[in-house]
Amino acid sequence: MIVVAGLVAILGYFFAARKTNVFSPTPKVPASIAFQETGGGCSNIFVYKINSDDTAGISVGATKEKLNLSTMEKTFEIGKTDGLNVEIRIGDKIKMLYCNDAVDPDKPEPKMLIGKSGKAIISISKIDESQPVWNRNYTATVILKDVHFIEENGNNSDITVDELIFKDIRVGWLPG
Repeated sequence: MIVVAGLVAILGYFFAARKTNVFSPTPKVPASIAFQETGGGCSNIFVYKINSDDTAGISVGATKEKLNLSTMEKTFEIGKTDGLNVEIRIGDKIKMLYCNDAVDPDKPEPKMLIGKSGKAIISISKIDESQPVWNRNYTATVILKDVHFIEENGNNSDITVDELIFKDIRVGWLPG
């Protein structure tokens, strides 16, 4: 009886460990990250780029209405502007996290770095207001300058982005 109870406890532990990804190592933050030239986007304004092996991605989320975005470039302070988020995610198959409504329940949570300071310069193309709201595709250009990141726990990160340009990325559509 004790052997059976022990076996059930061990199997229960391994099942729980698999579901909570206990066996997956925490992704390590590389000393530097080179993002691909091309990027993607969706939503109100959400643009992203990944690295060549799909283990790191950077994203910028901006609320168009809150930031009063237009065809004119506007400069915002990262970490101090409500409606603006800059993040780096590090892990496996990072591209699946962006503009995608499919979720892999067995995928470990990526490590996240949060933009703490720097500048984001954002402009959008003209929006065709005659189209339905869900089909008002437009483009966004975002330029990041001198961005410094912190870890989720608040510790400073060694990762900085001197300059990164998201040029004419198609946004304004929703995944799904």
